Amino acid sequence: MSKFITGKELEDAIYNTIWETESRLLIVSPFIKLDDYFKELFDKHENNPKIHLTLVFGKNEKAVRKSMSKADFDYFKKFLNVSIIYVPNLHAKYYGNEKQGVITSINLYDYSFKNNIEFGVYSQQSILDRFKQSADNDAWNECMEIAENSEVVFIKRPVFETKKMIINLGKIYIKSDILFDSTDKFYGFSKNEKSENKRLNDFPEELELGSKAEIRPERGIEHGFCIRSGKKIKFNPKQPMNRESWKIWNEYGNEDFPEKYCHKTGKASNGKTSMRNPIM
Repeated sequence: MSKFITGKELEDAIYNTIWETESRLLIVSPFIKLDDYFKELFDKHENNPKIHLTLVFGKNEKAVRKSMSKADFDYFKKFLNVSIIYVPNLHAKYYGNEKQGVITSINLYDYSFKNNIEFGVYSQQSILDRFKQSADNDAWNECMEIAENSEVVFIKRPVFETKKMIINLGKIYIKSDILFDSTDKFYGFSKNEKSENKRLNDFPEELELGSKAEIRPERGIEHGFCIRSGKKIKFNPKQPMNRESWKIWNEYGNEDFPEKYCHKTGKASNGKTSMRNPIM
């Protein structure tokens, strides 16, 4: 279901998208400025490592703090599972979680919500809708593609320990590790610092306590295949699905669920591959 919205209905749709998130929250906004009310909404998820907050912002390449202040940036860095990405020519705005999304004209900016006339299109979807083409699915996938092809500024990921005895007791959250942080360089505090630009797919979705790579890296492999759809993606055994397939898989998060393809070769695996073992 899609619906044109404006005014208070638009505001409430965005507030609810943030507040009701259960696993994925994607926010795309060139300008970000938080008031106390926005912080109250986000604070609900501050201590939840199962919610991955992906924040994409942009504009003001020569003065990034005009797009998002250092104080607001530091506020988002405290979350347990967060990706912050910068896109210098960003103008689009989108707010989405695993169940709903808003394609809109409004920035995540307190002034815009209080003073501007803004429009948007709100969509709700069920798990089955994930398999269908829709405006919201297309918007989510386009935003994720932009995020994956742009510069990462900050990455923090949760570390879990898997408890295995006679039965699988599931994953227990241990801590969160900062995997990448170029904040000082990005905001001009370390002007002489040079670092390689990183992309979202360079980092895992989560970490396992004490884990080591079980698959030997091979020279010359630049691309692999999504183990669910068979589509060509970047070769990364730690994330062997494209975003669309991962969103569906993440509804249940079963690492041993049988998948269709080999991540390395793209050949049919007849259920012999999984998130835990993506290569035949």
